[in-house]
Amino acid sequence: MGDSFLAEVHLATSGRRKFPTIRRFVEHPVFGLTVVMLILFSVALLVIESMDLVSSTYIYWIDTANDAITIIFFVELFLRWLVSRTNRNFFSEFWLDILSLLPLLRVFRLGRAFRFVRILRVFSFALFFQRRVNFLGKIVEGRAVEALILCGFMGFALIFGTIGFVQFEVGPGHPLKTPVDAFWKALFSLLSNQYADYPETFGGRVILLVMSMLGVGVFAMLTGTVSALMIEKLKENSMQSNVSTEELHGHLVICGFSNKVAILVDEFDRDLHTRDMDIVLVSALASIESLRSYNIRPERLILVTEDFTRVETLRKAGIERARVAIILSEAGVNRSTEDIDARTMLAALTIEKLSPDVRTCAEMYHSEYTEHLKTGGVDSVVIQGEFSGSLLAHSAVDEGTVPFIRDLISPGHKNGLFLVELPGELVGKSLQEALNVIFLKNHSLVVGIKEEGGNLIVNPLDRTLKKGDRLLLIKPNSF
Repeated sequence: MGDSFLAEVHLATSGRRKFPTIRRFVEHPVFGLTVVMLILFSVALLVIESMDLVSSTYIYWIDTANDAITIIFFVELFLRWLVSRTNRNFFSEFWLDILSLLPLLRVFRLGRAFRFVRILRVFSFALFFQRRVNFLGKIVEGRAVEALILCGFMGFALIFGTIGFVQFEVGPGHPLKTPVDAFWKALFSLLSNQYADYPETFGGRVILLVMSMLGVGVFAMLTGTVSALMIEKLKENSMQSNVSTEELHGHLVICGFSNKVAILVDEFDRDLHTRDMDIVLVSALASIESLRSYNIRPERLILVTEDFTRVETLRKAGIERARVAIILSEAGVNRSTEDIDARTMLAALTIEKLSPDVRTCAEMYHSEYTEHLKTGGVDSVVIQGEFSGSLLAHSAVDEGTVPFIRDLISPGHKNGLFLVELPGELVGKSLQEALNVIFLKNHSLVVGIKEEGGNLIVNPLDRTLKKGDRLLLIKPNSF
């Protein structure tokens, strides 16, 4: 069933998100890992610089490395600005990141305020790290992500306290004599939320105050991690509440949840025409756990966990601005196949009423309802088991049928079905002439003609091509 849907959707979808190549680059796990490694390297340089672990001859190279990494961070934000849908979206999401870069600039590392700027740089790195650990969900799962986030928070808090005490409480006349003393003081202050000796300097007192608040945060995180149920619920809610569909345009909407969602998402990601389109999944039965059970990456979908037969739910999914809508036969408790088809028909006809321009594909159990959907404007109707039964029958007679069809409708294979506009120079030519020209030019075979009125003629024997015709080709995916 998934292949037949994709064959319909493949011919109708061509929209892409802004700068899709750059978007795939910045969203790739390797890119996220690289940025995090640069952040950790910058923190290491800051520790070396603050604790005087190297001679002054190496300070120049440390500053140069810091400047180079800062430039990389600015480039990263620039790339994220390029792929952002609007300037408003970018600045509302990354304004803190922009502010956090200011303490990293060399102009803020001069003068007597340098000691305070060092402390701010720790916060800058911590903020940058916290905003860029989403890629970890693609590498590790479950409690490992939570443990890494908790360890990262404690690590940055400990570095903040160590550098702060080194700047203000280490030296002659102070109880702390070496940076190592500052490290242990920061560690015990963070864990016990107490400071044995009251800081002598104003800066040390500020550091202690912040460390006390960070210690409360560490305790809260540890307490929250113990409760697995609460953590999972909070993660699910946070993944859904931060998503907005108001500014989506030309996206895909899938109504209903079943194992076919995994097939659809996988094929959409493989297909060059749909891989960069947003996908909105609308179903009251879907959840983060159910997506993961089918090996679907939750971050690939925008999830709307509401009944897809309701008008307000479809509008929430941005159906008026969608390019394609797919309505799956969604099973439920005590639902008969007639009940499931009734819900599918209701959703499909509602979508056509709200947005007649959207291409609608519906999955049904009973073929007798097909004409009702066609009359209501639904573009394509697929009957459960219809194609699989035909394929089984053909494969029993000829074993080559199934591989041939799979190669045509699965974007991951060598060939595919494509509808293309008729070149102007072929208008008025015979089909035989067009076959030779197109094969020599595109290494493609003409297997059908879609007339301007909408009729598709498969394997036309003899026909003169007209203006407005579109050619259905078997074409290599590499061309």
